[in-house]
Formats: sequence, structure tokens, C-alpha cells
Amino acid sequence: MSLLFNFARPPFDCLDDEARQRLGRHLSICYFRAGQTVQSPGDEPEGLYLIIKGAVEESAPHQSFGDYGEGDMFDVRAQFDGRCRHRFAALEDTLCQLIPRSVFLTLCNEHPDVARYFTATLADRQREQERRGQLGQQNLAEFILTRIAPGHLQAPLIVDGRLSLLAATEAMVAKGTDCLLYPATDGSLSLATRKTLLHALTLKGLPLTAPLAVLTPTPLIGLPLESYLFDALLLMTRHRIKRLVIWQGQEVAGILHLTQVLGLFSAHSHVLTLRIARADSPAALEAVAREQQQLVRSLFAQGIHTLFLMKLIATINEQLIARAFALVIPPEQQEQVCLLMLGSEGRGEQIQKTDQDNALILPDSSDWPTREADLAAFSALLARLGYPPCPGHVMVSNPDWVKEGKQWQGQIELACVRASEEDLLWLATLADAQAIAGERSRLAPVARALRAHLADRPDLLAEMARAAVAFHAPLTLFGRLEQDPEGLDLKRGGLFPLVHGVRVLSLEAGILETSTTGRIDALVAQGRLSSDYGADLAEAFRLFIRLRLRAQLQEGDGRVRVAGLGHGERDLLRHALHRVKKFQQWLTLHFRLRQ
Repeated sequence: MSLLFNFARPPFDCLDDEARQRLGRHLSICYFRAGQTVQSPGDEPEGLYLIIKGAVEESAPHQSFGDYGEGDMFDVRAQFDGRCRHRFAALEDTLCQLIPRSVFLTLCNEHPDVARYFTATLADRQREQERRGQLGQQNLAEFILTRIAPGHLQAPLIVDGRLSLLAATEAMVAKGTDCLLYPATDGSLSLATRKTLLHALTLKGLPLTAPLAVLTPTPLIGLPLESYLFDALLLMTRHRIKRLVIWQGQEVAGILHLTQVLGLFSAHSHVLTLRIARADSPAALEAVAREQQQLVRSLFAQGIHTLFLMKLIATINEQLIARAFALVIPPEQQEQVCLLMLGSEGRGEQIQKTDQDNALILPDSSDWPTREADLAAFSALLARLGYPPCPGHVMVSNPDWVKEGKQWQGQIELACVRASEEDLLWLATLADAQAIAGERSRLAPVARALRAHLADRPDLLAEMARAAVAFHAPLTLFGRLEQDPEGLDLKRGGLFPLVHGVRVLSLEAGILETSTTGRIDALVAQGRLSSDYGADLAEAFRLFIRLRLRAQLQEGDGRVRVAGLGHGERDLLRHALHRVKKFQQWLTLHFRLRQ
């Protein structure tokens, strides 16, 4: 009988030969005619059923919970409870394999991986699925999960600020290091490299006897010991630096150098950002931008965790757009204005390039006679970099998205008063704003004003939340995945309800965070979502992102073909979409929405 059983499907793929033989000896085949009851409430379960052909409905009086089709298993809960809670009936002539309950429980007791598969939350099951998918790609997987350890660090050289430039250079040579730390005039530690000292001597003309304390202090950028190496790479990428100070409590544990990180991580993402920073013309920037898509393909193919991939690409996108801004906008204006990214770019969640969604905050009484032409040139350059114009014209080339700070705040107040459908969409769009270039501090007053106005308007929040429950998850009436030949639209039926629902809850709570996972964490921290519920929503979000990205890379349209998914992924996707459906139901109750 074991030849009929698919031992390649999770979690049975982890069984050893002895366990497989034992399971094979106890398997049996069951046949149920259409309409026949398989299990009734209160029954002691015979075992776990695996459907070979046909369909089975799970129901209670006056309520259907869903149905199971070919390749599905039921009733897992009853195996652990000892009693069935619901009725299971064949919707059509159905053929099943049966694993006796005693055999199933023995497998779970002897094989923790099997037990975890059936008892885990969505978050746990997603992590297990990704672990399985990364087998054979251990170099990157290990890098992603590697934490900064003392063995990765260069011992710190900390000297007195009164030490001369000559003596400091001699100390670095003796120590075999290329940087040192010294106390600045305000008492805080500052970093100096060989390049710093060389410029002080050759470009500033300081004498060899000048003390380190006369140098311009360099603020320390760093991370605590035990942080992820990947986070170190992101920080180096964002600030375009080669060294991080690693802290152990209040003490400096050492210096982490870029060469050490790149020695463990060979995707060359930092090299790409260095080329972005050095691009001195639009043509040079376009050449770099063309390589970004290949980087995404390479990282995805090598099994990079979705969250890390999303963070890395978001950082590169930010650098690319900020560099385009620096190449086109006059320097004197760059220092005064604040460039905002909106939508998925503002949330840091767009792995593939998408439409331009940006805005600008001007200083009060701005004097910029060439503004219209400069901003049009910026939008045109973004289009050449692979960011097409926004169909809704949410771009800095549209004067409606370019205002002084007080004008933005006045527009927010007006939108809350009018509260039209367009106004609510405008407010939701602005809620995702992230400053990426220029005088970034100009965003904070606008962001706080937006949340302050909405915190006092539960009626507006309810109307905004209505959009999150407008689209149904792509599940059948009986709870199975829809079998659309063109594929499932997870953006409409999964991502949008989750992202927008979490956004509205965050506005209600006054949360300034813009990323979906960051907002979920903040809602959990405030006690507005339970820890387990928040983890399941976050994992559903990551699953949708990963499946859509794979579809975009393979098919180009982002629609997920159910037939192309394995048993484990289909099960995860169905579970995740049910989470979204229940989240929509909860939003309906929370905001008291009328159907």
C-alpha cells in the first residue's frame, strides 16, 4: 500500500525508512458515495483522511466551513482532540487514504517535525516551508541568519584626542588597523580613518603635530553585538560607508568592516549601491538601474528570505531615486525641500519597480523659478530608470503633489472636512509617505498632523476601512482556492485588504511607522493585536509578496497559478487567505461597518 502514498509531500518527507514502512503497512483505502457522511460531530475519529479523488465538505448546522479536494487532508484537529467537532460529508464520489489515528499519533510522538507541521501557526509553517525551500542554498541562508560575533570584528583602537596626527598614524600602523576612535571636543567618540588623516594633512594643510581633536567629528554609526550581518549590510548600503562600530552595552566591542561582510555575502548589492553613489550623469545611473532586475532574480533564486530581500531592494530603490534627485535638482534646492516616496515604495515593500508615487514638501515662501522644469526632468529620468509615470499623476511633476509644509497640513484638514472618496484615498496615500532625500525633517509635522486629525474622526477611519473589506479573498464558497485559469490576483484579494486594513488601524492608533510589518509590530506592542494574530498576519503578508514576486519573475503578470504550487504552498496559501478573510470580518466589527 505504501506505493500509493506520496512520501514526498510535507511533512511525511521527513520520515525515515522504518517509519515509512510502518505507515505503509497500516494505510487503507476508503470510498464514499456522494452525500455520504464520513464523520459526524462527537464521533471518535478513525484517523486522518487524505483525498485521492473527489471532494469533502466540512459543516455544522446552518454553517459551512469549507471543503477539501484532491491532495487535501482532514480532520487533523480531531486526531489530537479525540472527538470530531463538525460533520464531514462527500460532495461527490470520493476516494481517500486513511492513516489510523493510533499510527498518526505515534508518528507525531516520534517525529517532532511531523507534529509541528500539524500544530504550528501560519508563521511557524511559513518558516518551515522557507527552510525546506532553502535546502541546497545554505551559503545565503546561513548569511541571512548569521549574527555579528566577536570573530567578525576588528579590535578597536581608542586613543586620546590630544594625540597628534603623526602619533595617531603610527598607532594605526603598529596595531595593523585602518581606523581609530578618539573623544571629540564634546566628549563623544568620533571615528577617523587613514583617509581622514591623509585629507587633514594634504587638503586642509594641518601640521603633523595637530591633535586629533581639531578634526571635524564623524558621528558613529553602528549596531549592537549579536545583530544580524544582513542588517549591517543594509546600514552600510544606506549610509554608503565601509565600517560600523559594534557595541556591547555601552562599550565598543570592535569595528565591522565591509570586506568582512562581503566575504560572507557575494550578491554584490553593496557594489551596486556604490556605483549608484558614483553615477555622475543620468546615463551612468541608467546603466546601473538596468542591473537591478538581475540582482532581484539572483537573490530570489538563491533563496533569500522575503523580508530581507524586500528590505535590501527597498534600500537600493531609495538610493537610486535619491541619486536621480541629486543629479537633476539644483543643489541649493535639494538642501531645502523634502522628497517623499508614497505607496509601496514609501512602505519599503516594492521589490519590482512600480509606477512613480512621490511628492515634495517645500520650505515656506519657496523661491524656485525653474521648479516646474526641474521636477518634470526628474520624473522623466525616473521613467528612464524603469519607474513609469503614475496613471493617477501622483508625482512631483504634478503641482498638486508639491506644497509647502503648512499647505500640506491645511490640505489634510480640508480633506478631513470634505471626506469625499477622493479625499480618503488621498489621505491613505499620504499616510505611507517616507522621506528619502533633502531636508527630511519636514515630513514629521505633516505626518503628525495627518494622524492627529484622523484620531478624532472615527467616522472617517471607518469609511477608509470599508475599502479593505470590499474585495473578497480568492476562495470558493466552500473555502478552497479559486481555480482561475489566469491565476489568482493576490494583490487585490490578499495584499490590499491586509495592507490597507493594517494602515487604517495604525492611523487610528497614531502610529508613525509606514511598513506593514512595522505597523503590525507596533499594533501588537500597543495591545491592539495579539502577538500570535499579528505574527500570522505578518507571515500571510510575506507569503503573498513571495508568491507574487515569483509569478512576476516567471510569468510577468504577478498572478499566481494554483496548479503550479506544491501541496505545502497550496496549503499555506489557503491558510493565509482564510486569515485575511477573518481579518476583514474583524475589521467590519471593529469599525462597525454596515454591509
